[in-house]
Amino acid sequence: MGDVITYLEDGTSGIVTGGVDGSALVVGVCSKGTVGKGYLIGKRSNLEDILGVGPLTEHVRDMLATAGQEPNIVAVPVQGQQAGYITDPVITGSEVVPTVSGVPAQNADIVVRVATPGAVGTATVEISTDGGKTFGEAQASAEQLVLKLEDEEPTGATLVFPAEATLEADATFAVTVRCAVGPVTRIGEASSPLITAATESGVLAGAELVVQIVKGGALNEGTYQLSTDGGDNFDRERTIPVDGKVVLSDFGVTVTFPSGTYTAGTTYSCRLLAPAPSIVDVMSALEGPLAIYDVEYVLVAGETDSVDWAAAQTKADELWNLQRPTYFKMETRLPRDGEDLNDFAAYLLAESQGFAGRFVTVCCQYGEVTDTTGATRLRNAGGLQAGRVMSIPVQRATGRVRDGNVSQLSLPENWESVQSTLEEDGYLTAKKYAGLEGVYWGDSRTMADDTSDYRYEEVLRTVFKAVRLLRNAALKSMYDEAGDPLKPNSTNGLAYLKANLENALDTMVKANPQELASYVVDIASGQDIVNNGVAVDVTLIGIPIIREIKLYASYVYAGSTFDPRMSDSSAA
Repeated sequence: MGDVITYLEDGTSGIVTGGVDGSALVVGVCSKGTVGKGYLIGKRSNLEDILGVGPLTEHVRDMLATAGQEPNIVAVPVQGQQAGYITDPVITGSEVVPTVSGVPAQNADIVVRVATPGAVGTATVEISTDGGKTFGEAQASAEQLVLKLEDEEPTGATLVFPAEATLEADATFAVTVRCAVGPVTRIGEASSPLITAATESGVLAGAELVVQIVKGGALNEGTYQLSTDGGDNFDRERTIPVDGKVVLSDFGVTVTFPSGTYTAGTTYSCRLLAPAPSIVDVMSALEGPLAIYDVEYVLVAGETDSVDWAAAQTKADELWNLQRPTYFKMETRLPRDGEDLNDFAAYLLAESQGFAGRFVTVCCQYGEVTDTTGATRLRNAGGLQAGRVMSIPVQRATGRVRDGNVSQLSLPENWESVQSTLEEDGYLTAKKYAGLEGVYWGDSRTMADDTSDYRYEEVLRTVFKAVRLLRNAALKSMYDEAGDPLKPNSTNGLAYLKANLENALDTMVKANPQELASYVVDIASGQDIVNNGVAVDVTLIGIPIIREIKLYASYVYAGSTFDPRMSDSSAA
């Protein structure tokens, strides 16, 4: 009593919070770090010390290369599984469609050829494990045909024929089996011993190993050069070890030179498949970091399929319901051995059928990616696209030509033959333009259906940012007095709510560059606020993107009737 009492009235300065654009969480397999722990990464972070090697490290490095000057990345290690695959049978000369079952145990290029036609069990087949170059003796067919190598070592694959199927003469069924460490191929002198590559604890990172014999000779005499990026870059020349073993610790693989005399110029190649996480492990690893960090999107580093995309959409819906709009960026697998671009595109088109996810983007673009270490390796380019998204405002398309090309990426040969089809189907792709050098991103598509307003990533980003801003602004009016509905010009109640919402969206309209063209905030009169709360209609007016330009050129002679300047001069 009898004093001056001061009260602080907060929230009236117009400060707006809620945007998380430009921040991302990336989850993947790496050789270091704690599974499920979030690591804050910056431009000066030593990735090898924090994450070691693996797909997560490669993707973070790609993101840093394209994310601008102030990226905000949270890297989350996840438990990985050794890669490998068994392809569906390639059928020639038969209407019988078998399936294949199992897990890859031994590398093999299997061809099953029908020697004697007839019903399964009666017909005989010949089996080749070298792609059809040589075949073993005819043997009885079976409804479940276990595919083995010549030494009876199981490949892990079983060819399953339909019951009571009839096999036609000379029909063939080709199946490719690949393990994490692929087969070693040799180019050059056949008498030069065939080196081997093997892993004990598992492959740590993907690579395309190339070994060249520089100087011929025996162990501890000949010399070699090693490349891990398909022959684009080679280490210095080294002597073949006396024990023949070369340990590639960064990849978890040991290359062994058997005893013998090596011939100069002989080249050996072997592909290492990067480890990949299961979607169950990914979602488990994300639980902790997503409870701590609020990000714009989550990038899953590694190959995924439509089952994984559906799980990501479900998680995104869950986050939406928790008032944290977040979308997922996924990647597809690389083409498999023996699979050309048409086969790969057919697989992708089949994989996307029946799936629609407006909160999911899927990058199918792959190629030779050159990173900051100088290595050039074949991998999915999702990290490069994700980094570009971080570097641009929410309303901007990643394919804007003015922002420059993707200098780190080289496209596969003849990619233009499938690019437009895959882009139209909803995949993130890159392309080239006649008259311009380099590679550019195409449309920033999501996997939403064709009638969705959220077919494009920039629309999703803009709306998500606006929703976050609006929610935080609206919270200022929770449990506030609604005011007198007969005095709509009051500065309190509903008017205060509307003013806060408009102030939040003004930050996007007045941003440089502009993120929204305009907006309309409408609070209808006559609402039963006591029983139903307040309903606010917000219309976000977005900025159009130029997706196609049509140039119409015509030719006329100067001074002729059709010269448009003539009409101007006569009018004068």
